[in-house]
Amino acid sequence: MCRLFAQVAPQSASARDFLADSEFSLLSQADADPANPQKDGWGLAWFAADGQARVVKSGRPAFEERARFTATANEARSSVVLGHIRAASKGVGIDEARAHPFTDESWVFAHNGTLFIHKEVAAALGPRRARLKTDSDSEVYFQQLLKFLAEGKDPSQAFEACILENWRLWDACKARYPELSAPYTSLNAIASDGKGIHALCHAAQRGLAAHGVCHADQLWSIMSFATRDGRFLLASEGVDGGDWTRLTPPETIAAVPSSTGVDVRRRPLSLVASHGPVPEVARS
Repeated sequence: MCRLFAQVAPQSASARDFLADSEFSLLSQADADPANPQKDGWGLAWFAADGQARVVKSGRPAFEERARFTATANEARSSVVLGHIRAASKGVGIDEARAHPFTDESWVFAHNGTLFIHKEVAAALGPRRARLKTDSDSEVYFQQLLKFLAEGKDPSQAFEACILENWRLWDACKARYPELSAPYTSLNAIASDGKGIHALCHAAQRGLAAHGVCHADQLWSIMSFATRDGRFLLASEGVDGGDWTRLTPPETIAAVPSSTGVDVRRRPLSLVASHGPVPEVARS
């Protein structure tokens, strides 16, 4: 499983304390559980004063590049900062290009989970398929999200459209995957255009782990959020020892800086595909 992190602040701010220094920082999560190391790369993204995304990635384990990770975390000062440590999907290569976050147009994107039917989803991308740079299932998911954004959907609607398209495609191709019961494990993801973050918390079936790497009482697929010193934090699991609010999947959440702080909007989803209600692992 991968681990996700995002910080949104009213003004440009550092996230180094939660990326690299805190008790359960993203960096600490990389090798907190020796039986389940997040060893297949890392990446940080933030936005420069001109609004352009800055992305630094590596295909090496974060715990083998602590100095570089920490130096990058120190540099990543912005109203929006994203972080990711990777445990690669089976069969997907491990290198800098396949590390998260991915970036295209004005967006950055990070994902935790496996999209099993990424070839079928890629075939449904239309012209956007030519924008794929790797064979990563997560990059396919990113382009799927951008496809629906380009159609005029807001980010929450676009995430929902991805889910429903995956199940529609699954109806047509599941005979090719007799060992599988769903088209994906988790579609947990965080996307940003630099103006805020938009995230989905949803998993249809269990992945390789049962719980977080630092918090054994937290299901691996449930994301959490908190506020610290006016900064909004969203993560796969808490990055410090304070109180965190866990999402109730399936739902989307958005956090956007405003003149009074950070506006947070949560939207519960009622997911129904052609076969009936979409499964949610947190309820099983």
